[in-house]
Amino acid sequence: MRNKIFGLLTALITTVSVNAQEEIVLEVAGEKIPKKTFVEMYQKNNTSPDKIIDRKDLDEYLELFINYKMKLAQARELGLDTIESYVSEVNSYREQLVAPYLNDASITDTLIQEAYDRMKEIIRASHILIGIPANANPDDTLSAYQKAMNIRGKALAGEDFGKLAMEYSEDPSAKDRTDPNTNATIKGNKGDLGYFTSLNMIYPFETACYSMKVGDISMPVRTRFGYHVIKLTDRRPAFCSTMNIAHIWISNNNHSEEECERLIKEAKAKLNENISFDSVARMYSDDRYSAEQKGILNNQRINSMPAEYIEQIIGLELGKVSEPFKSNYGWHIVMPVSYVPLPSLEELRPAIEDRISKDERSFKTLESFAEKSKKEYGFFEDKTKLDAVVAIVTDSVFSATWKVPENFNSTEELFRIGDYSFTQLDFAKQIEKNQRKQMPIYIPEFVNKAYNTVVLEQVVEYADSKLESKYPELKATIDEFRDGVLIFAITDKFVWNKSLIDSTGLEEFYQANKDNYKWDKRAEVTIWNINKEKDIKKMHKALKKAQKKGWTNQETKEYLAKKFKIKEDVDNIVKYKWGKFEKGSDKMIDRLVWGLDSLSENTIVIDSTSKRNIAVIFHRFIPEEVKTLNECKGIVTSDYQLYLEQEWIRDLRKKYSYKVNREVYNSIK
Repeated sequence: MRNKIFGLLTALITTVSVNAQEEIVLEVAGEKIPKKTFVEMYQKNNTSPDKIIDRKDLDEYLELFINYKMKLAQARELGLDTIESYVSEVNSYREQLVAPYLNDASITDTLIQEAYDRMKEIIRASHILIGIPANANPDDTLSAYQKAMNIRGKALAGEDFGKLAMEYSEDPSAKDRTDPNTNATIKGNKGDLGYFTSLNMIYPFETACYSMKVGDISMPVRTRFGYHVIKLTDRRPAFCSTMNIAHIWISNNNHSEEECERLIKEAKAKLNENISFDSVARMYSDDRYSAEQKGILNNQRINSMPAEYIEQIIGLELGKVSEPFKSNYGWHIVMPVSYVPLPSLEELRPAIEDRISKDERSFKTLESFAEKSKKEYGFFEDKTKLDAVVAIVTDSVFSATWKVPENFNSTEELFRIGDYSFTQLDFAKQIEKNQRKQMPIYIPEFVNKAYNTVVLEQVVEYADSKLESKYPELKATIDEFRDGVLIFAITDKFVWNKSLIDSTGLEEFYQANKDNYKWDKRAEVTIWNINKEKDIKKMHKALKKAQKKGWTNQETKEYLAKKFKIKEDVDNIVKYKWGKFEKGSDKMIDRLVWGLDSLSENTIVIDSTSKRNIAVIFHRFIPEEVKTLNECKGIVTSDYQLYLEQEWIRDLRKKYSYKVNREVYNSIK
């Protein structure tokens, strides 16, 4: 039933605004339907290849359409379109549909191409981070910038970048530290981030790196973490997208430095003696997982590997073994097994677009959309009006306790987009609504940041509200979904759910219509099967004895098992099935019972055509009889649902008026 109704929904798109000059073909529950709209809806459901209008089909569709519109009218009258779950479901669906419209496609395409082009190169860089609190004031920001510039000056003067990173960087990985779980010393990376490619680092950092030459030291680069001074240490074509490599790792957490070096040299000597890599890995490697996999690490990416591994692999042919080398983690030997080249742009496009939507790049597309919307709908602002808001905001906003003063009721306009005006009071209320606990910053700076955020939000929200009028096909899709969910909700209320919980109504319906649910004449039989090669005549004789003794089926089963000396797995070897079978419901019963001219009760019939040991005991023929409700509950429930819907439609036709303009309707060809 649900599928049948859903099939209708695809054709019944909801109300369209009516121009006074349009021909009205139908009016239902106060809603006027233009001829053009009605024909378009009908043709959506028209399965004829050439879309020829069949009068009979059109008449049937007209009745379905009237019922559909009446159901929607009642659903809205009952407030089903205001229920939170309905509103949430529709809004969620709309968000998915409008997302592509809220992004500048040209910017997205540019960002995708940029990311893909960058993937063709791998970068190695070191950095020194000077952190800035998320809500730093201008003095804090300036101080951090000056510190970064002083460090850059030292690096340009020739001081060792790694030593500067260990001394000044606020990135914890730069310095030696203690593992809180093992108390082992973790050596700092001296600011070295290893090799990476596009989409591995935050966007401003990535962009800075890809704009540099090897050996360059950047100006301070601002990210949400603070200022970074970057040194580019390598840049070369990407030799793969992913790789499979084999490795042997002697961990300095498990051994002393001297022992690490001794063990790796022993492992290399074994390899030089042509002992297989997987055997040596099992003997020596501290990476026990990969050691059991022939030493192989599968599907490794550039940024997931230590920089020392990449340095070694770059100069190696596939299947060649490196010399032992050292890293912060111990000693290693590597062997490249296979490389997967960079896939095409079209193959990677969905993954790149998804990644872009989740990082800082996504703001570029939203900001671009906002700027275009400002031009499209007209945008005006007067930022001098911000001073009045700055004057009333206090430090309590940083503890999230600030309230708009009661005497502040200024309605002077801060900005306008299209026909929407945003005032000083509106902005103050937004600050109050969105405040959160944070580090105090300079009040004018705080208000200015809040203003820029609000402008972006309000411009996008305004443009979003115009999407349905701007794109009719978007409106049609959203309206179709909205009304579809509403139809399901009200049909569930009056038909589906009612049929499941109204047991009294179902019973009454069954009693009134039970002559429609009858068994044909049936044969009552018991089917016996011994699932092994046995003497069928002996089985027949045993069943005859069981009949004479009046044994139950379970007693007969135990006797057969004993007779044929079956001691184990009796339930799977000796089986029986009792049942009542209509003619045509079982091929074997049709052949052994219904296929015979006459049978007396309790006759044993052997299936001589089967290789299995099967015997059927025919008990009796049962004349035609009415099914119990439990025996036909599924079909009775379905029929009851149909009955409920018919009754519901009768009530709807009494409740709501409708009028077909026959002259206009008959003109449809």
